[in-house]
Formats: sequence, structure tokens, C-alpha cells
Amino acid sequence: KKRKRTSEGGSEQQREVVHVRAKRGQATDSHSLAERLRREKINEKLRCLQDLVPGCYKTMRMAGMLDVIINYVRSLQNQIDFLSMKLSAASLFYDFNSSEAEAMEAL
Repeated sequence: KKRKRTSEGGSEQQREVVHVRAKRGQATDSHSLAERLRREKINEKLRCLQDLVPGCYKTMRMAGMLDVIINYVRSLQNQIDFLSMKLSAASLFYDFNSSEAEAMEAL
């Protein structure tokens, strides 16, 4: 007697395979596809950074672009520190003046 294969048993054992047509010189194995997807995500995020940071150009190399971005973020941090010190000095001045004004009103 011959055993008949059921379609249910065969499909459970088969793995789901993604078929991709690759151009000449491109790999189609899952590791290479995952790596390509990772690089595409990185490049997309770098393009977003280029749009946000003044002085970044699409023709720049990655090391130069990262230097520009690092310097820009540091300058923003310095501006925040300067403005926060200026704000705290202004609030101290305002607090002193308001207490003097209250003392004058009380007299």
C-alpha cells in the first residue's frame, strides 16, 4: 500500500520563504536582506538629521556630517546653559524688586 501525502502535513513542515529577485552582484539570503534593510533605516535617519541641522549637505561624508551634527548639538547645549543662567539671574532680580515693592507699599 502506498501512503498518500496530505497537503496539511507537508505545509506545516515547510518554512515560509521570501523570494526576492536580486540585481547582479546582490545577495538574496535573509542575512543580507536584513543588513540592507538596517542600512536603509540608518540612511533614512541620517537624511532626517541632515534636514534638521544647518550646514549638513548630502554630498558630505558620514564622518564630516557627524562632526557637524555634534558641534551643532554642543552649541545648542551651550545656548541652553547661557539662557538658563540669564533666566535665573532675571528671576532673582525680579524677586528682589518685587519684595522691595511690597515693602514700599507696606510703608
